[in-house]
Amino acid sequence: MLLKLENVLNQAEVADIRRIVEAAKFIDGAISGKATLKKNLQAARGTEEFGTAIQKVVGALMARPDFKDYAVPKQITLEFNRYDPGMFYKNHMDAPLMGGVRSQPIRSDLSFTVFLTDPRTYDGGEFVLQTPYGEQRVKEEAGNAIVYPSNMIHRVDPVQSGIRWAAVGWLQSMLRDPAQRDIHYEVSRLREQVVTAFPDSELQERFDRLQGNLLRLWAEV
Repeated sequence: MLLKLENVLNQAEVADIRRIVEAAKFIDGAISGKATLKKNLQAARGTEEFGTAIQKVVGALMARPDFKDYAVPKQITLEFNRYDPGMFYKNHMDAPLMGGVRSQPIRSDLSFTVFLTDPRTYDGGEFVLQTPYGEQRVKEEAGNAIVYPSNMIHRVDPVQSGIRWAAVGWLQSMLRDPAQRDIHYEVSRLREQVVTAFPDSELQERFDRLQGNLLRLWAEV
């Protein structure tokens, strides 16, 4: 299941993060993947401002109930990347474990991209997912995000002109099983619809109990 999130970051937040990221030192993206598969750049960590940019992205995602209900995140890690003309990332599946050099590695259950570039300022560079229903091509507005299973094959097509900036990340969910995550998300969305339609109904409490008991039954903490 693919989740699209609009306006995770507003335009002022996008501009602020871009200011930090564009001033960062960039290194060869092959440091975190095979050189035969990818040709891109990623921002080097280490400055306080860089940590602030990460916190802004993570905080914006965690402020979205639809993201939390879909992902039920336990741990999140992310980085910023850049694609200049001619750069690409061929079809691949994300690694099952992320991090681990200076911190505890996390299991990559879900991956996400937060787009940081106006799509009208670059040609090519589409994000392409291999879904059970065929290829899905994505080129979102700056500030929007997509979240998808980390074991789904995906790629970034070559950028033809302009520069493509993005925040990309991975998370370990408290619900390891994708089917359990789907059920939890559907229950959460149905609860929201029912509460909106019947704001004074006892159904809200019943949905809260149901969702809470599902988490008690399934969650890994």
